[in-house]
Amino acid sequence: METFTEVASAFEKEHPEVSVILTFDGSQRLRLQLEHGAKADLFASADERQMDLAQESGLLGGEAVPFTANTLVVAVSAQAGAEAGRSHTGATIHSLKDLAGEDVKLVLAHPEVPAGRYALAVINSLAADPEFGPQYSAQLLANIVSQEPNVRGVLQKVTLGEADAGFVYASDLRSIDNILALAVPTEANVAAVYPIAVLLDAVELESAELFISFLTSPRGQKIHQDHGFNGLDSPNEPTSNSGANNLRMRNRFAGPRLSHGSREG
Repeated sequence: METFTEVASAFEKEHPEVSVILTFDGSQRLRLQLEHGAKADLFASADERQMDLAQESGLLGGEAVPFTANTLVVAVSAQAGAEAGRSHTGATIHSLKDLAGEDVKLVLAHPEVPAGRYALAVINSLAADPEFGPQYSAQLLANIVSQEPNVRGVLQKVTLGEADAGFVYASDLRSIDNILALAVPTEANVAAVYPIAVLLDAVELESAELFISFLTSPRGQKIHQDHGFNGLDSPNEPTSNSGANNLRMRNRFAGPRLSHGSREG
């Protein structure tokens, strides 16, 4: 949430004639809201699947444009990750292999949301590695105690000590001090691409396209990189249009893990 809020604020400073209204929720929930008649000019998703489904539903008015990317890490509670300590469940987690150990309480996002699907993909990739072995997946999945509706719920349970570890986006841990992070090997990780598209029933079409140009410009990319996202090559710089005076742009965004207090997938 903080990232898109910062992008919107920077955009409005360059284009004071446009007011950006952001609505945050999980990617799947936002898509369903749009399918049931919610109005917006833009839809941004935390994965390409929800955007594809939006396209199939006839919601999009143009091609989706990738604007940032993310990867997964494992968030570990301070107690479970301590060098000389254990969590209240008795778990000690210092490596990815430890996630399959006894007494570990693991939490994932629901597989219907992007973070949940990405987590399962990572687990399957690790299990295919001889270093972990095929039994790793079954042992790890047996430790799941909760599947949250969004990645924010995963991080909250780990932060509160209700779970020992959980798969979250790398950007989620950017500003959290009391959570440890286990890196996922590049060969087993995912490239979570975030697309954005103008909706078919967009009212402020010109402003919506201008916002996408800003989002994918070097300045928009830097804001995302500053928040822990992976940047994309984006040479475009947005240019103002004199006909865009006094426009309001409604946006429904499901962004990276990231919205503190919001519900994102």
